[in-house]
This record gives sequence, structure tokens and C-alpha cells, in this order.
Amino acid sequence: MSAFCLEARPVPRVWGGRLLAQRLGLVSSEPIGELWLAYDRNPIRSGPAAGRSLDEVLCGLGPGFLGEVPYGRYGLELPLLVKFLNTAEWLSVQVHPDDAYAHTVEATSGFHGKTEAWYVLEGEGEVVYGLRAPVGRESLRQAALDGSLWGLLHRERVGPGQTIGVPAGTIHALGPGLLLYEVQQRSDLTYRLYDYGRPRELHLEKALDVARLEPTPRPRLQPLPGHQKEVLLACEAFVLERHALRGRRCFRAPEESFLLLTLVGGAAEWVEGRLGWGDTLLIGAQRALELVGEAEFLGAFVPSPERLAWYPQTVRM
Repeated sequence: MSAFCLEARPVPRVWGGRLLAQRLGLVSSEPIGELWLAYDRNPIRSGPAAGRSLDEVLCGLGPGFLGEVPYGRYGLELPLLVKFLNTAEWLSVQVHPDDAYAHTVEATSGFHGKTEAWYVLEGEGEVVYGLRAPVGRESLRQAALDGSLWGLLHRERVGPGQTIGVPAGTIHALGPGLLLYEVQQRSDLTYRLYDYGRPRELHLEKALDVARLEPTPRPRLQPLPGHQKEVLLACEAFVLERHALRGRRCFRAPEESFLLLTLVGGAAEWVEGRLGWGDTLLIGAQRALELVGEAEFLGAFVPSPERLAWYPQTVRM
């Protein structure tokens, strides 16, 4: 087997909008904030492995399918999580740990650290990205408790086509009115610093342990053009690419890693049928897959150190 199409998993969130449910024809009494497109617990949608969970199938396929780089770091698991997010309200002001913290303090969770990146598909709005000025640990704790934290945060506007990389340790939040694609390490470790008075738990001690308590300039990325694709962002955890399909094209995963390919515009067909908005293919390392149609895809994979060193600083995070 060279590729799988994964069945997406809707996730209700208090800050979520109605757009994801509308686009996918879902009936939900709760706002759907996230659609987990690629996660190792997602079922496979079609083909001989239909209905089985991806993690079960990966164990049978072995390290050659995932590729030597992800297997060498993480074993027989899919180390990335790809999702859509739709925001109707502000997300909590939050921060994520790196691998070292996740693998020690949060070892029982089974999660890794969480470096992530957003690609804005639709809408315009604000995001929080780091602090406006350096703040001491105790001062930031007090600001989180008394609500004055909001005045300490750096905010900026974002819009369609922008890529925003968020390294672990960066204080951040998404504002309302956005539809985004997100690629991240396989983790759901989120430490809330501030939640606008919502009755949800804060995680101040852990957040203060991992947060950068100084301004965090956002990398100003410049897409790197290539043949029928652009590299949008590159870091140790993943590379994010944008691919164009115009007619018939063979998509090939890198030598060292699987490729996750998500359709974000148009429509396409593959050997098992039609692909529509949000459909995500997992292509095995070094394997190729032919697609036909007029579509735009976002792709993600785990790079080797040699490949990462080749990318210019204009796409590095």
C-alpha cells in the first residue's frame, strides 16, 4: 500500500464556529472548532484497510512506510497532527512545551512537545504572538490572575495566504473570524495562561515553566518556489509546502519521510475515487501517487537534517 485517505475527526471547542460543520454537512449542537484531518487514531476511509485505525495499520507496515527520519525519532507512530481550525471567539492565551519538557514532566501523556504552524485559508483577524516587552515570571503570573495580561501581549492582524510559525514556548492565541490549516507535532499539551473569565482550568505553573518571557519576533517567511510547489516553512519538526495540481500529476513523498497531503481548494481524483475539501492522504516514504484534477494542496513531512540545512533562512523557523 502506497497511500491512505484518512477519515477526519470533528472536535467541539467552546471558541469554535459553524463553518466546518456547514462545509462538511455535519449536524452538531456544539460549535466545531477543530477538524483533525491526520492523526494516528483516525480511521482509514477506504481501500483494503477501511475502518481500521491508522496506528494499527502503521504497526503492520513497519518503519519503511513512515521513513527513516520519523521512525528514528518517534518509532511506529505518525508524529504529526494536521487539522483545520475555525474560530468564532478568541482562543485562550496559551503556550506549549518542547519535546524535552513533554517527554519528562508530561511523559505519561504519550505526547511530544508542540511546535506548530498556521496557514490562513479564509478570513482576517488578530493573533497574539508573544509579549510586547520582557516580563518577569512573578509579574506575568499576577497579570494572568488579575486580567491585566491582555495589555502585555503583542497582537497583529493576519489574512489569507499567510503562514505563521509558532515554536514551542511562544505565548500565542488566535482571534475570531479565521479558518486555518494547522500542522503540529503529535501533541495536545496546552497550558492556558488566560481565558477571558471562562470557567476553564488555567495551567500557570507549567505555562510559566515553558514560556518565553520576552518578545518573540514572528519569522517573516518568504515562500521558496519549486516545480509545481512552494516551500512555505521549514523547521526540525516539519516542512510545510503548497502544491498545485493542474491536470495530471505524480506526487512523491521524500526519501526520508511520509508525506501528508491535504486538499484545501478545488477537487481531484485518485485511484480510490474523488477527493474534496479537507481530504487528507498519507503517502508512504519514497512512494508515489498519481492525482488528476484542478486543486491546491498543503503538504507536510518530517525533514532530514541534511534537507533542513539546505533550505534558506527565508523559510526557516
